[in-house]
Amino acid sequence: MISEPAHVHRLLADVKHVLFDFDGPICAIFAGLPAPTIAATLRDYLAPLALDLPPDIRAQVDPLEILRYAPTAGPLVAETVEAGLRGLELQAALTATPTPGTANVIKQLRTSGRRLAVVSNNSDAAIKTYTENHGLLAYFDHISARALFQDPALLKPHPYLINQALNALSADPALTILIGDSVTDIESAKTAEILSIGYANSTTKAQLLHNAGANAVISDMVQLIPLPT
Repeated sequence: MISEPAHVHRLLADVKHVLFDFDGPICAIFAGLPAPTIAATLRDYLAPLALDLPPDIRAQVDPLEILRYAPTAGPLVAETVEAGLRGLELQAALTATPTPGTANVIKQLRTSGRRLAVVSNNSDAAIKTYTENHGLLAYFDHISARALFQDPALLKPHPYLINQALNALSADPALTILIGDSVTDIESAKTAEILSIGYANSTTKAQLLHNAGANAVISDMVQLIPLPT
């Protein structure tokens, strides 16, 4: 299900704007502070409120799913989870593991004249911290990510963050592509009517991204390095 290099390069040939999801294509943000640990910590933050959490939230290992649940339990819960998650994501950004090859891809794409942006459900603060610490912030024209107390309903797969990046870049959707590693990335790209390339680190994920409608699927980020002109 992995696309041929020639197909990937054909997709990229006319693209002027490249949008990167953060967790996966750029780094493994939860490498040093695992997502299940963060989810459990968020539940600890909520313990003083004596909530009757739904069974799926009590067992949830994805902190973003707890964030999506929080507004349904009231403003105090929403504020507690958002503030807690932002702090934990900042900690995670300090121990995140770079995705092999991505730093070079970012630099090569920028050198080729393309404009770049990050589009992510992770917090803007965590993304800025990571990219600055790894010498990548200057290569991006825009970061479209979860802002403080933003409505979780506007996170991917909703196209809001992609549209925000398109507006900031004055980008033509027909000349824009999203690099993502989740089905929600591909779904949001389709809704925003831009191209997408799925980054898969397993055969199962490659099949999922293909089935979701990715225009191509890669297993190595270096496949995105532009061909010499």
